[in-house]
Amino acid sequence: KEKVMAGVSLERIKSDVNKYMTKGTGVVEMTLVTPDSSVTFDLTGFGTKHFINFDSEGLPVNSKNAHVSLSEISLIEANYPFRNDKEEVFLLNHRISAKDSSGVLKHYVITEWLPDETFGQIVCILGDYGGN
Repeated sequence: KEKVMAGVSLERIKSDVNKYMTKGTGVVEMTLVTPDSSVTFDLTGFGTKHFINFDSEGLPVNSKNAHVSLSEISLIEANYPFRNDKEEVFLLNHRISAKDSSGVLKHYVITEWLPDETFGQIVCILGDYGGN
């Protein structure tokens, strides 16, 4: 039997999340590449880069903060390798390239990932790659 949350099936929610992350307003075109460069995948998702972060005492500091949100369904459909041998999401050192607000192509490496395995969204924290 299909799980239902607040009158909507979980599969419908996953489908809607995928739809908004791949075709919705505000999506960012990007390229995802495996650490060994053997697989490249062009996709869309949500992305942001801004220059406010917080230090260990919770005070704001001027440093780059970049992350993207990816659709797990898109990765599955493209046969992109994003899980390890234990079937856990593992994206360490995968690379992302995307244009910033000025249209300049920037390159990043995934340093952390936060999968939401209920709704099929993966938030990836990005570090600079290739001299950004």
